[in-house]
Amino acid sequence: MKLVKPLNDFGSDLNKVQSPARYTGGEYGITVKPHTENDKNFNFAVAFPDLYEIAMSNLAVKIIYNGLNAINGIRCERVFSPDTDFENLLREKNIPLYTLETGIPLNQCQMIGFSIGYELGITQVLAMLETGGVELLSEDRTENSPIVIAGGCGVTNPAPFADFFDAFFIGEAENALFNLVRELKDLRNAGASRNDLIRHIKTKSFMWTKDNTPGSKARRTVQADFGLVPSVPDWYPMPSVKTVQDHGVVEIMRGCPNGCRFCHAGVYYRPSRIKSLNLIIDEIDRLVFDCGYREISLNSLSSADFPDVGALLDILNERYKGYNVSFQLPSLKVNSMSLDILEKLSVVRKSGLTFAVETPDEMWQLSLNKEVYAQHLESIIREAKSRGWSSAKFYFMIGLPLGNYFNKNDEKSEEEEICKFLIELQARTKIQCNVNIGIFIPKPHTAYQWVRQITIEEAQKKIDYVHEHLPRGKFKIGRHNFNSTILEGLLSRGDFRAGKVILNAYKKGARLDAWDEHLKQNMPLWEEAMAESGYDVKGWIYRNWDENEKLPWDSVTLGTSKAFFQKEWQKSKEHILTKKCSPDCDHKCGICNTKENVKVHTKEEAEKISAQTPLKPVKKSPVYPDCNIPVLYRVIAYFTRNRGAEYTAYLAQVEIFHKAVLRSSLPFVFTAGFNPIPRLEFATAMTLGIESLEETATFYLHEDTDEKTFIEQMNKSLPEGFSITQAYIFPVTNLRKRETLAQGLWGGEFEYTITDESVSEYFSSQDFKDFKEKYTEASFNFKENRCFTAALPVSDKAFRTSVENYTGKKWFEVFKIKKLHTLAKNIVSGWTAEDEEKWRNDNKNFVKQEAEISSRPVVSFMELYRQIAKINLDLINKREDLTKIRKEFYKDHPDVLKKHKGE
Repeated sequence: MKLVKPLNDFGSDLNKVQSPARYTGGEYGITVKPHTENDKNFNFAVAFPDLYEIAMSNLAVKIIYNGLNAINGIRCERVFSPDTDFENLLREKNIPLYTLETGIPLNQCQMIGFSIGYELGITQVLAMLETGGVELLSEDRTENSPIVIAGGCGVTNPAPFADFFDAFFIGEAENALFNLVRELKDLRNAGASRNDLIRHIKTKSFMWTKDNTPGSKARRTVQADFGLVPSVPDWYPMPSVKTVQDHGVVEIMRGCPNGCRFCHAGVYYRPSRIKSLNLIIDEIDRLVFDCGYREISLNSLSSADFPDVGALLDILNERYKGYNVSFQLPSLKVNSMSLDILEKLSVVRKSGLTFAVETPDEMWQLSLNKEVYAQHLESIIREAKSRGWSSAKFYFMIGLPLGNYFNKNDEKSEEEEICKFLIELQARTKIQCNVNIGIFIPKPHTAYQWVRQITIEEAQKKIDYVHEHLPRGKFKIGRHNFNSTILEGLLSRGDFRAGKVILNAYKKGARLDAWDEHLKQNMPLWEEAMAESGYDVKGWIYRNWDENEKLPWDSVTLGTSKAFFQKEWQKSKEHILTKKCSPDCDHKCGICNTKENVKVHTKEEAEKISAQTPLKPVKKSPVYPDCNIPVLYRVIAYFTRNRGAEYTAYLAQVEIFHKAVLRSSLPFVFTAGFNPIPRLEFATAMTLGIESLEETATFYLHEDTDEKTFIEQMNKSLPEGFSITQAYIFPVTNLRKRETLAQGLWGGEFEYTITDESVSEYFSSQDFKDFKEKYTEASFNFKENRCFTAALPVSDKAFRTSVENYTGKKWFEVFKIKKLHTLAKNIVSGWTAEDEEKWRNDNKNFVKQEAEISSRPVVSFMELYRQIAKINLDLINKREDLTKIRKEFYKDHPDVLKKHKGE
């Protein structure tokens, strides 16, 4: 098997694509199982049909990745959707889409498992298969093709996608998927063919295939002991590109007890299973101390319904006191929310106020099985506003089966009621209201699976009304993408005919339909595909459904019977509430059963497990004075940025170092204020795609630390490609202003290898003469073998721009560039000729050019800060009015003075 090596196979062409770090791998915490000559690992690609930033925010991907890699003989690697520019590059280079860990081409994997949470990712599934060299249609695959499966909330109606997958996994991956892949691995190693493996897949009750036995149903598999046993680790790998949800996530409860009738996820994840307290804390310990997260999301479909969530927050705030850890509950039901909870969430960082109201009328809320007490909501907002909250976000849906959907004589409209509700609430509370209005898309396997979907024209009219009637200034209103509703309707409740529409739209160029900017361009392509489908697609989407008709998803059950949904539908018409799910509930939906031991977890069960799960003690965070303390320790560090790290964007690099600082357990100094972060500065903002052997950063420590220890601890905490090579640590005092790296920056020394002859003539051109006249400090040293070095002020950007203007080509098309050194200018007063001579003798091999620059010599950052260290030491020693901390500084650290005096 020929593995794809992106740095070698694409080279400088990686500079042509946006966010190239999406495609280079090498993240912190990855699992790499090396390939051997007689490799027998079963290669499973866990795939997510969206960009890296979305995919790496997905818990399911990490659960599958770590769960499968824990099994001997299975190599699980990640593969995500390429953006259109990288897709084009793959096709241009004739290189197949590959996995991130070791570069396995998709068509060389034994199995590809797509996690699909949102139906609009389907065209990206096709793009990934095609660029990976895998046949799009399951019927066209051969013995050498991978087995392609899909799972997740987005495919509980497999019919629209059936043409493209060999099978569908229905349910939760733990532990059924892991056991299935283990069995397939053993069968393959015993000589089974691809067809043999697929036959084995068909024997599983939780697997759906297009040729399932008529009348049979694929039944969702459930992890019955979720929350009572340690979860599959889901914190690694750490992303190298900033993700849409850049915080640690711990799933505190799976499922939701509330039973909102419109909610598909509430059915998919039934029953409600809470996680034991000690298992939650153990996962948070991992996220905080092993990963470096300081914002933790306590996830579930309704987190405030976790038993005694206030006590949980008290325990967490106390345990992580001093570590600047904040918590958020992303899914809060209004009636479960209290100001007490909000205050506990805001101990470190003040979280936002978000209220999912859905519909404002109390009778309509009963129809949805979701009560939102207006008086309770108002009291929370009033109290929150008095404590510093200035705005709140409100979510509503239009198109729900309410009011005149059942009763034509009901004259109330949902858009009018939304406006009335918000205007009255704002008038009473004076809160700034951010309003988001979504369009309801009926989903399979819910009580509303028979509801007619409203048309784009109907939705447009309703939302326009809201925009016209809510005063600007007091209200900010977000809009739903109308085009997506057509596709969501088709892909959620479509039948087998939808596959032809999908394939046709993809071949016409539809890509990344989950992104508004792409869907706007793609919609004409979808319209053409619908027109060519041979049936009335929109008529199907917007039609009236009958409760007794055969549904495209009837061959799948999530455990809940159709009879239960029909009862809930009737209750919705009559505005009757169904009680919460509980161990002794009176409305048996069919999910809880003794055969598989599936049931609602009680608080007592979880507490019993916690009592049996001892926690590791957490070292109390040292309490330091504020940042204006007399003595701190400054670190000047050199680090490399290569082996793929050169394609990391600057802001992502900052976050990578922040996380590394937090993982290292070193006594770093943090900024003060609302959102404390490590005090960190880089000398330069690095150019994407330029390898560097020496970048410079500075940190601050509360305690003196051995430089070797600092380097070792940081390198353990940094991902591949970033490596601390040298560190200098010295005390600094608040008796003088501290120099920033930017103050001392002169520029850098770069090595250029010419890769295009068109640049050779540049050096005899007027453009080069003009550059040297403008940048008189720049110097060049030309070598043989098409290579030269240059010392350039600030950065090499101006030089690259000059070359690009002359050649008409991008710099990466004519050069391969490597940064050798970051250079400083001497900014310390009192620099003497003797100092300069000593420096030149000590650094005669460092800078090749002898030209004097800016009347001061160019120095290394290490040399510059050795001078600054001496000044700080002199001040610490000479002042007679030192505080007790200053006086005892050398008493506590007698080795420091000796070290920095050079004795």
